[in-house]
Amino acid sequence: MNTNVLQTNNFYKLVLGSLLALMLLPGMAQAETTCTFSRDLQLGMVGEDVKCLQQWLNANGYTITTSGGGSKGNETNEFKSLTQAALIKWQKDKGLSPAIGYFGAKSRASMMGQTTQATNSGSTSSNSGKTEPSSASLLAQIVALKAELASVKVGGSSNSGSLSSGAKSAISRMQDVAEALKDARQEVEDNDDADDYDDAVDSLNDAEDAFLDGSIAIGEGDYDEADDNFNDVEDSIDEALESVDAVSEEDEAEELIDEVNDYIDEVDDAISDADDDGEATSEADDLLDEAEDLIEEAQVAFDEGEYADALELVKDAENKAEDAEDAIGSSSKSGDIEDDLADAQDELDDARDAVENALDDDEDVGDAEDMLDEADDLLEDAEAALDDDDEDEAEDLIDEALGLIDDALGEF
Repeated sequence: MNTNVLQTNNFYKLVLGSLLALMLLPGMAQAETTCTFSRDLQLGMVGEDVKCLQQWLNANGYTITTSGGGSKGNETNEFKSLTQAALIKWQKDKGLSPAIGYFGAKSRASMMGQTTQATNSGSTSSNSGKTEPSSASLLAQIVALKAELASVKVGGSSNSGSLSSGAKSAISRMQDVAEALKDARQEVEDNDDADDYDDAVDSLNDAEDAFLDGSIAIGEGDYDEADDNFNDVEDSIDEALESVDAVSEEDEAEELIDEVNDYIDEVDDAISDADDDGEATSEADDLLDEAEDLIEEAQVAFDEGEYADALELVKDAENKAEDAEDAIGSSSKSGDIEDDLADAQDELDDARDAVENALDDDEDVGDAEDMLDEADDLLEDAEAALDDDDEDEAEDLIDEALGLIDDALGEF
């Protein structure tokens, strides 16, 4: 098996790495304006577009300086002699004339891929007829996109230079799709012995191409086109996973939620049948209630796109439902005590009826009424003890109440 079959060319890896880096960069600095190449630049000018130019030059091997202002990561908004020298080197390499460090329309067009240069021409797709952007164009767009992203504050709030809601939505989608693509690539690599492994690789390559097109569309401000491309990415990912008999976390969670919901319904029916047959079901009922709560939480997590959390919760729900099924016909100690308490209350009610009948017949009931009142208080205390999970205390109080009931009945 060719271990490099999933590797893309160096240009793609450079672009994908740049995109992921700008998406995941923590503590991104604030930018006052969105960087674009919309004017001629020359020695002595100041602006965010100058900084953008410096970033592009540094990123593409035309180092302005190795340290201080203008170095990679420390770009400035001032067009000085070092920027001019780096620009001249790039213009000479591109065959642009005159190569004098003036960033005019011809240089901007070359950098943005609007013209085809002899040293770095675009290629035309055989099936679409469109010209693919050159590496200079795409990386210039990445730099511009990074400058736009820098205007968005960490945590989602934005300042006056923030992106539109459409731009932020598209960028967020790009990050989600990039993560899904990374996970899918790992899943396919883990199943390299699958019969249709090569088909999965082809689907992943299609997904990567669509992801690249979507990222370019964001840089061009065409967010609808980006969304369409990211839909294509997800479709190709599904095809890749199907080829190696793997499923996405989303599909796995959705399928398991449906299965566990059906299982909970089956256990609920079994509990109802057992209850009709006079079997103990209180413990099973309690456990099934917990399972239902967990499956509801799993559904909420799924709806919010938290598929890993949904999977964990639905598996917990399944375990609780299994416990509930096993508990049918059995009762816990607390369940037994609850039954004893109910039986004692019934005996107390019967004893009060007996005392009332005796009084109607003018019989002497002695201290029976007082004893039954005391027994009633004891049963109330037993119920409170059971609510506090003090089972031993509840049992003692019930026994004491039953003794008083017997003594009361012995008074007449």
